[in-house]
Amino acid sequence: MSTLSNNSFSNPALIAVPAVLAVIGVVYSPARPAIIAVAAVAALLMLFKPLTIALLRTLLLALSPSKSVAVAKKAVVQVESPVQTVFALNRKANQIAETQPALAAELRMRAAYSAPQRISKRAVAVKAQGPLKSAFALNSKANQIAQTQPELAAKLRMQAAYS
Repeated sequence: MSTLSNNSFSNPALIAVPAVLAVIGVVYSPARPAIIAVAAVAALLMLFKPLTIALLRTLLLALSPSKSVAVAKKAVVQVESPVQTVFALNRKANQIAETQPALAAELRMRAAYSAPQRISKRAVAVKAQGPLKSAFALNSKANQIAQTQPELAAKLRMQAAYS
C-alpha cells in the first residue's frame, strides 16, 4: 500500500471544504474595509450614545422646527368647565364691584344662573327677610349667603346696585 491511497481526503465533503473557504475569502475580501468601517462607526456611536442622541434630536429640529409657545397655545382647544366659568365671572365681578356695581351685579347674576347647581329649595324671597335699605347692607347680606344660596345672593346684589 502506498501512502497516497491511505489519505483522509477520500470523502467528497472534505474535499469541498477548502473550495468553499476560498469562495468565502474571495467574496469577503472586497467587503472587508466596509464591514470594518461600519463596525467602527457602530462602536463609536455606542460609546458616545448621549452625544449621538443629541445630534439626532438637533437634526430633527433642523428639519421640522417645533412650534412657538404662543402658536402651540392657540392650537390647543380649551374647554372650560361650567365651574371655571362661574369662578371667572365672580372674580371679574369682584374686580369691578367698586367702580361699576351694576355690571358686577349682572356678572354675578350670570354666574349664578350658569352654575351647574340646582336652584336651592330653601331660597327665601328677598322681601321676606325684612326691608334692607342700604346697598352696603344688601351686599353684606349677599356675601353671607353667597355660598349656600347663590341665586338669592345675586338678587340681593342686583337690588344693591339699583338702590
